[in-house]
Amino acid sequence: MTLSRRTFLTAAGLAALSAPLAACGSAGGATQGKVRLTYSTISVPKARGVLEKTLKDQGITVEWVGPFPNHAPTLQAVVGGTADFSFGGSTTPADQAILSGADLVYVAWAASTPRTTAIVAGAHTGIRKVTDLVGKTVAVNKAGLGEFLLVAALEKYNVPRESVKVTYLNPPEASAAFGAGKIDAWAIWQGFREIAEVQYGAKPIFVDGDELDFQIDFTSYLVRREYAEQNADTIRKVISAFQADYEWQNQNYKQALDIGNAVSHYPQPVLDKMAAENVQTKLSLINDDGIAQLQRGADWLSQRKILSGPITIADHAVKL
Repeated sequence: MTLSRRTFLTAAGLAALSAPLAACGSAGGATQGKVRLTYSTISVPKARGVLEKTLKDQGITVEWVGPFPNHAPTLQAVVGGTADFSFGGSTTPADQAILSGADLVYVAWAASTPRTTAIVAGAHTGIRKVTDLVGKTVAVNKAGLGEFLLVAALEKYNVPRESVKVTYLNPPEASAAFGAGKIDAWAIWQGFREIAEVQYGAKPIFVDGDELDFQIDFTSYLVRREYAEQNADTIRKVISAFQADYEWQNQNYKQALDIGNAVSHYPQPVLDKMAAENVQTKLSLINDDGIAQLQRGADWLSQRKILSGPITIADHAVKL
């Protein structure tokens, strides 16, 4: 589990992912008995060390590559051959990376409950519901969870997109702007959401799990297609080790948050609010259910032009 795992696509990241793959070819190809795993600023598996030992006992040495702030640059690292696995990050930028020319394949996916991503409004903005966003400024992360959540909210409550002022900010910038009253509302995920609520008095006006009938974006792990073809056994062992770590976190959610908090340094009220959600995550190797759910989400995103075009998930997924 990567506690701040959600992501946005930067222009630089897209440009790099769009580069001809012939340039990287087999660059940074797999090394026998070694796997290169990307990690985020907060990584419970890396901090605990259990995953690393589990794989070592199976003859696989882990090299951690990072830290990365979000999913998009880990995808770039995999495409460029400096890492073997992207970390457990958003499917939305992964889909867009593939659409932009990256020969990546999904090998594992996860769904979490409850889904706590939300649009929160400033305490003194007068915004109490989605229809109040007309004429207001809302911060989102481009082509990621924040943007599609706002699109879904406006669509559900028949608010024209053009009636809302959308500003693209990454979470730390948006947090500062929100706290300073420079933006009226913010579409954001766990951690930053609780900071906004506890420290700035923000109120949620649209919560993913309460408002949407189905999940659109999922946690995902991707590798290069060539790597998947040549290293199926290693992939199965790596995902099995991650599954065990997710299960530990599900059973010890507050302790997992405490481990992450050694890096994030959230105030205790923020940490307590996060712990109360007790988010549970199930990680699986890519299977028919995963392909179907990822396809449903991708179709929704491409129909609304959050993704640059349609994608057939089955063509970019490997069942092991």
